[in-house]
Amino acid sequence: MKTHLFNIKTALMALLLFTACVSKAQRRELTFKQGDEYNKTTYISAASILQRGKQTFNINTTSSISKTYKVTGITRSGFVLTVTTSHINDTMDAFGKKMEYSSDRPADTSSYIQMALQSLIGKSVTLSIDKNGIITDVNDPDERYATDTLLLFAGFKQDQFITGTRLNLVADNSEALKTGASWVSDISSGNERINTTYTVSQSTQPDKYTNLMLTSTSSAPEQNSNTNGVLVVDNASDVILVSSVKTATLSYKFVNDVTYSFGRRTEVVENCIKMN
Repeated sequence: MKTHLFNIKTALMALLLFTACVSKAQRRELTFKQGDEYNKTTYISAASILQRGKQTFNINTTSSISKTYKVTGITRSGFVLTVTTSHINDTMDAFGKKMEYSSDRPADTSSYIQMALQSLIGKSVTLSIDKNGIITDVNDPDERYATDTLLLFAGFKQDQFITGTRLNLVADNSEALKTGASWVSDISSGNERINTTYTVSQSTQPDKYTNLMLTSTSSAPEQNSNTNGVLVVDNASDVILVSSVKTATLSYKFVNDVTYSFGRRTEVVENCIKMN
């Protein structure tokens, strides 16, 4: 079975699309300062059913991962940031067995999944972004475990810091966004097509925050997803302070005369705070 059957990328894709899409309205430039530091914690809850022919397996995961984003340099064209994974918790119930991992405790060296998670702790990626938050350069050390299917199976998706896309800390915000404004993002990635509608909803403090609602559909030859969510963006910094995204995904594959199907319901909640 291909890795994407166990991947939760669609649950986060709609959120990342907002950070990547380009608004026609004039964008505000980022105003980070040297030493600015943000802590972002992502909570992932997923309930899945894997079916192999007549066999059915339930897979449930509850996870959290915390990362710091620190501005370590200012250039004429933008900023340099260091992104470091600081903490992970993961609980997985699958095939009649339960695995619990916390980065506060030593990993079980006999568990490949725990070693995969442990390999992420303290891992840093250095990024250069322009003043609109677009990644212009990435220094990402080689990873021993992180691309393994088992890591995705445990409920995690590695951040993909790709040159030309927007850093997932900030939004493509605009001075022209008003309550009721709506726009559509239609993006193709490989064989996958993702259509997302964003709508600005009422904020109790519109001078400070912008609230955005999103609905998204994703279609690929062997996978379909539907996503709904809400984002809260800080108007001063364009940092996404809160996001809540729910996704339902169905994947299928035909291998050696056996049909595999994988259904997953995922909820991803992210909270971001400024540390200084």
